[in-house]
Amino acid sequence: MSVAGIDVGDQKSCIAVARKRGIDVLMNKESKRETPSVVAFGQKARSLGTDAAGSLSISPKNTIFGVKRLLGKKFSNPDVQRDIKQLPYKVTEGPDGGILIHVNYLGEQQAFTPEQILAGIIKDMKDIAEVDGSPVTDCVLSVPTYFVESERYAMLNAARIAGVNCLRLLNDTTATALAYGIYKTDLPETDPVNVAFVDVGHNAFQVSIVAFKKGQLRVLAHAWDRNLGGRDLDNVLFEHFAQEFQEKYKLDVHTNLRGSFRLRMACEKLKKTLSSIPEAPLNVECLMNDIDFRSTMTREKFEELAAPVLARAHAPLKQALKEAGVSLEEVASVEVTGGSSRVPAIIGILKDAFQKEPSRTLNATEVISRGCALNCAMLSPIFRVRDFEVVDIFPFGIAFDWDKDGEHTSTVLFERNCPIPSAKVLTFHRKGTFTLTARYTDDSPVPEGFDHTIGTFEVGPPAKAPEGDAKAKVKVRVGLNLHGIVGVQSVQQIEEEEYEETVPKQAAPAKAEKKDEPMPDVSAAPAENGTADAEHSAAHAAPAAEAGDAAMPMDTESKEATEVVKKKRTKKHAVSYRAQGVAGLSDRALQDFIEQEGNIELQKKRQDETNERKNAVEAYVYMLRNQLSDALSGFVTEQEQSSISSKLTDTEDWLYDEGEDESKTVYVNKLKELEALGEPVLARAREAGARPRATAALMTTANRMIQIASANDAKHAHIPQEDKEKVVAEANGALQWLEEKQKLQSSLRPTDDPVLLSSDIAKKESTLQRFAEPILNKPAPPPPKAEKKEMPKEPEAMETDAAAAANASTGGADASAEATAQAGAAEAVPEVSEPMAE
Repeated sequence: MSVAGIDVGDQKSCIAVARKRGIDVLMNKESKRETPSVVAFGQKARSLGTDAAGSLSISPKNTIFGVKRLLGKKFSNPDVQRDIKQLPYKVTEGPDGGILIHVNYLGEQQAFTPEQILAGIIKDMKDIAEVDGSPVTDCVLSVPTYFVESERYAMLNAARIAGVNCLRLLNDTTATALAYGIYKTDLPETDPVNVAFVDVGHNAFQVSIVAFKKGQLRVLAHAWDRNLGGRDLDNVLFEHFAQEFQEKYKLDVHTNLRGSFRLRMACEKLKKTLSSIPEAPLNVECLMNDIDFRSTMTREKFEELAAPVLARAHAPLKQALKEAGVSLEEVASVEVTGGSSRVPAIIGILKDAFQKEPSRTLNATEVISRGCALNCAMLSPIFRVRDFEVVDIFPFGIAFDWDKDGEHTSTVLFERNCPIPSAKVLTFHRKGTFTLTARYTDDSPVPEGFDHTIGTFEVGPPAKAPEGDAKAKVKVRVGLNLHGIVGVQSVQQIEEEEYEETVPKQAAPAKAEKKDEPMPDVSAAPAENGTADAEHSAAHAAPAAEAGDAAMPMDTESKEATEVVKKKRTKKHAVSYRAQGVAGLSDRALQDFIEQEGNIELQKKRQDETNERKNAVEAYVYMLRNQLSDALSGFVTEQEQSSISSKLTDTEDWLYDEGEDESKTVYVNKLKELEALGEPVLARAREAGARPRATAALMTTANRMIQIASANDAKHAHIPQEDKEKVVAEANGALQWLEEKQKLQSSLRPTDDPVLLSSDIAKKESTLQRFAEPILNKPAPPPPKAEKKEMPKEPEAMETDAAAAANASTGGADASAEATAQAGAAEAVPEVSEPMAE
C-alpha cells in the first residue's frame, strides 16, 4: 500500500510514491521517469502515455496533447481561441459553453471533455505506480498556482473519473518548496530564511517567495505569467522558420497540420540543443509537398528573436518581491525548476533580477512529484512523517454578497494571500430563504475570459420557523479548503429558549463566606435570617438522623431549601442549503463519465487480449517454420513438411491481410489449427530427448529396490521375506515392461509416433515407488521389555525390618497415643474456629 504524488504536466507527467523506505520516483515501461501526457484514440482501443506518443506523427487528429491548457475554461476564452489554432485535433463548443474534443474512436466520431482526457493521463500514472502490485490509496495532484475555481474543480473531477482519491491540490511551487525544505537540517528556529522558487514550465512562468524556519515553511507571495513558457519560445522559432520556408518555396506550412506539427517538434528539439551549444542545424524531411527543409540557428539569433517574450519574465519577479515585502538582500537563494529552465537566457534574467546566481540543487522535472508525495504522506494516516508545517496562501481575494432589507451588502471574507485552509462564520437574522453570492474581489488577478462570480448559495428556510415577527438566527460557515476552493461548509440555526429549573438555594454558601463577619441584624433582614435558620436546621438534621433521633420529613426540608430559577439554553438545528452556478460537473454527469471510462478500459483490456492471441499465432508460425528445417528435420516426413510449410505460409499471409483485424476467438481457433499439425512433430522431438532420461531413472529405481530387498542387512532384517520377494517381483516386472516397450520403440522410425512415452515411463516409476517404499521403509518393532526379578534382601535390611516389627509390637501403645493426639488436634481446628467466626 502506498500513497502517490502526481505532477500532471502539459507535456510530460511524473509520479512519485511514498513508501516505508522513503520517496521513489517511478519509471514507466521504457525505464523513463517522465511519461508523455498524451492520449491517443484508435480504431480498436485507447492508448496512453508511452503507447500513445508514437501516434503524434501518425494520427495527429486523434492524438490529444496539451489538454491542461483547456481544462476548466469556456470555449470563448481568449486563451482557448489562441491555442486551438495550434492544435491538430478538432475542438468545438459544448452545450454548456465548455469545450469538446472530437476524435475518431472505434470507427466513429466521438466527443470527450478535457476532464475525460486528463483522467486518462492520471489513470496512466496510477497504472505505473501499481505495476508492482501495491495499490495507490490516496494521492496529491499538483496544479499551477494561478488555477482559478473552475480549473481546480475540473482537476478534481478528472481525478474522480480516473478512480483516485485526491487528498489535496497542491500548488507547483509549494510542492517544490516542501521537497526542498523538509530535508534541511540547518534551518533557523526564529529568523526565517527566504528562498525564491522559479518554475519555468512548458506553458507558464511561476515565482514564489517562501520563508523557512525549523519545522515550517510559509509562502509569502505567488506571482506568474500564464502564457510565458517553453511553448512560447518554441513558437518564436516556429514562426521564424515558417516564414523562411514560405520565402524559399512559396508554401505556407500553417495550412498543413502534419507539417506544422513536425516543424514544431523540430523547433522544440532545436531549442534544447541551443541550450548546450551556440549553433545547431534544423532538418525536417518531407515537411510539405515532399520538400525537405534545412536551416540553422545560433543561440545569439534565437535570444534576439525571443527578446520580447523573455522580457515578460521581469514582471512576475518584481511582483513576487513586492507582495512578499522582502528586499533582494533578504532573499537567501534562488531555486530554478521546470523543463524550460535550461534556456541560458532565462538564467541570465533571473541572475539580473535577484543579483545572485540561481541554484540547480533540485531535480528540475521530478521535484514537484516528490513534494506532492511528501504532502500526501503527511495527510494520510498510513504514514508517519517528520513534523513539518506547510502554510500556503491563496493568491485571490473572495467576497460574499447578499441583500439585507432590500439593500445590497458585500463583505470580503478572504483577503488576497490569506492562508490555506481558512474558515469564516457569518451570522444572519432571517425569516425565510436568502441567497449568498461568492465572487472574486476586484483586486484579484483573475485573467480575461473567466467569470468573477464563483457561485451562489441558497440558504434556508430555517429548520424551525420563528414565531410572529421574530427572525431566526442563522450561522453560515464559509471555508477555503486545502484544494483552494471556496464554498459554504455548513449552516445552523441557533435557537435560545428559557426554561425553569429547581435548584438549591444559594444562601448557605453566602453564610459560609461571612463566617468571620459579625452576625447580621435579625430585624434588618428577616428573610435572610429565616433562610439562615432553615439552613442551620437542615445542617443539623443529618447528624440527628444518624443518631436515630426523630427528624423532620425530607420532602418538607427540600421544599424549603430549593427554589425555581429561569435559565437559557441554546439549540442548534441544521439548515439546508443549495449551491447554484458553482463550477464542476454534476453528480449525474460525473457518474456517466466514470461509467464511460470503465467501458473504455474494458475495451482496451479486450483488445490487449486479442493482440496477445494474434501475437501467439504469429510467434507459433515463425517458431515452427524455423524448427522444421533444423531441430525437427529428423522427425517429419517430406509430405508432412510440405503440408505444414504450406499451412504456415497461408497463415502468415492471412495475418497480414484478412486476419489483420479479427476477434480473439478467430485467433484462438487459428492457433489450434496450427497446433494440430505441428504438435505431433514437436511431440516426437520432445519424446526423443526425454525418453532416455526417463528410461535411466526407471532402471535406477528398479535396481535400487531389488538391491535393497535382496540384501540381508540388519536394517531390513525385520521385514518378512515374502514382502521382500514381492518388491523384487514388482521391480523385475517394471524392468521387463520397459524392455518390451523398448523393443517396440526401436522397431519404429523417428518420423513415426512413439509407442514408449516418457510420461508412461515416469508413471511406471511412480507406481513402483508407491508399492516398494512403504515395505522397505517399514520401521522395526521396539525391543520387548525385560521382566523385573525380585532380588534377595540384604542382611542389614532384614535386621532393619525386624527392628521395625519389634518396635511396632512393643511401641504400639505409644503409636496409638500419638495417632490419637494427632486426630484430636485435627478435630480441634473447627471447634476453635467457630467462636472466631461468630
